[in-house]
Amino acid sequence: MLARTILATARSAPRAAAMARRRQLADTPQFRLLDPAFDASQMSEPVRRVLALQNASTADATKARSRAVAAAFRQHDADCGSTRVQVARLTVELEALAAHVAAHPKDKHSTRGYQLKISKRRRLLAYLKRRNPGDYDATLQ
Repeated sequence: MLARTILATARSAPRAAAMARRRQLADTPQFRLLDPAFDASQMSEPVRRVLALQNASTADATKARSRAVAAAFRQHDADCGSTRVQVARLTVELEALAAHVAAHPKDKHSTRGYQLKISKRRRLLAYLKRRNPGDYDATLQ
């Protein structure tokens, strides 16, 4: 019985280390040029072009735009989920989904997700208009 426990612990140690590495990699931006703390001045121009956002996948480009828009709509440094930020992020996601739905009209699952996001954005805007008309006007600008 003790041997089984030791063997099971020995097997799970590399697995735990791999999971920790994955978590660490998930926290670092895939495109270092998007990281505000990263100094790109030491990189050569060809390397900078390779790492540019234009070469990113659609999902990564949408995430980067979503982060940039969220930073623009923040009311304070710790603001990551206010109504204004949620509406701005949904708008970016909707732009990307609109292009996908237009290109793939038979993709019913994405179309439904698109419609759900539209209705969520509409509800958030109605809430914002009801609660804080000034923020509503600023968000729509």
